[in-house]
Amino acid sequence: MTEKQNKPFKKKLIEILGWIISIAALYFVYQNVINIDLEAAKAKVSYAWIPYIIFFIAIYVFLMGFLATGWRYMLELLHGSELPKWRIIGIYTKTQIYKYIPSNLMHVVARIYYATQLGPSKSNVVQSYFLEIVFMVLIGLMIVLISTITGSFALSDELINKIKDFSGGKLKGFSLGILAFGALAIVFYLFKALKNYKSSFNTGNIYRMLKLMLLLLGFFYGMGLVEYFVFNKLLGMEITFLYVVALFTITWLGMFVIPGAPGGIGVREFIVITLLSPIFGPDDPTIGIIIFRVITVLGDALLLPIGSIFLPEDISDAKEVN
Repeated sequence: MTEKQNKPFKKKLIEILGWIISIAALYFVYQNVINIDLEAAKAKVSYAWIPYIIFFIAIYVFLMGFLATGWRYMLELLHGSELPKWRIIGIYTKTQIYKYIPSNLMHVVARIYYATQLGPSKSNVVQSYFLEIVFMVLIGLMIVLISTITGSFALSDELINKIKDFSGGKLKGFSLGILAFGALAIVFYLFKALKNYKSSFNTGNIYRMLKLMLLLLGFFYGMGLVEYFVFNKLLGMEITFLYVVALFTITWLGMFVIPGAPGGIGVREFIVITLLSPIFGPDDPTIGIIIFRVITVLGDALLLPIGSIFLPEDISDAKEVN
C-alpha cells in the first residue's frame, strides 16, 4: 500500500474514532439531560435570555476573527510574504461550519482547498494549521497552569477521589501521565508545523508570533467571559470568572486531543459536566453548556455567509476587499 493510500485510511480512522468518542460523550450528556428537574429548569430558563444569546453570538463571531487573523500570521510566516487579509479571514470563517460535517478534519481540508488558490503551497497551509495549534496549546496550558497555581481553578474533592479510584490511588502518577501526554502532543504538532521549515526567525516573524499569542489570549478570555455570563448571570451559579476561563480553555483544547470529533460535540459538554457537577449538581452545568453550544453552533452558521462575503467562489479572479 502506497503512502497516498495510507493517508486517507488514517484520516478515516481518526474520523471514526472521533465519532465513537462523540457518541459516547453525547450519551453521557443525554443521561444528564433526561434527569434534569424540569420544574426547576423552567423557573430559570426565560425568553428574556434571547437578547443576551444574540449578543453572545455576535461576540463569538467577532472573536473568531481573532483566530482567523492569528492563522493568517502563521500562514504568512511560512509563505514568506503578506497575504490578502480579508480573503484569509473569509476562508477561516466560511470553513468553520465544515468542522461539524463530518469532523474537525474537514475544516482543515476546506482551508487547504481555498488557501492554496491564493498562492501558498499545500505544505505551508497544513504546517500553518499545526503551528496555530501549537500556540493554542501553549497559551491554553499557560492559562490553566496560572489559574491552578493562583487557586483560581481546582478540581473538586469528589472528582479527585474518583480519579484516585480510577488510577489506583496514584493521583500524582495520573497527573504526570496527563502532563506527559500533553507534552507529546505539543511535540507532535510542533514537528508537523516545522517540517521542512525554511524561513528564518526574523523580526517580522517574531512580531507575528507575539501578535498571535495576544490574539489567542483575547480569544480565550473573551469566550471565557461569555461562558461566565451564561453560568453566573443567567443561571446564577456562584462561579468565578477565572475558573470559567480555565474551564473554557480546557474544553477548547479537548478538540485537538480528539481531532476526529465533529466540532467537539459531546466532548466539550462531557468535560464541563464532569468538572462542575460535583460542585453545582448536574442540572445547571448541563443547561449552561447546552446554551453555550447553541451560541457557538449558531455563530459558526452565521460565519458561513459572512465569510462568503470576503470569499467569492472564484477567489483566484476576485478583487481584494480593503
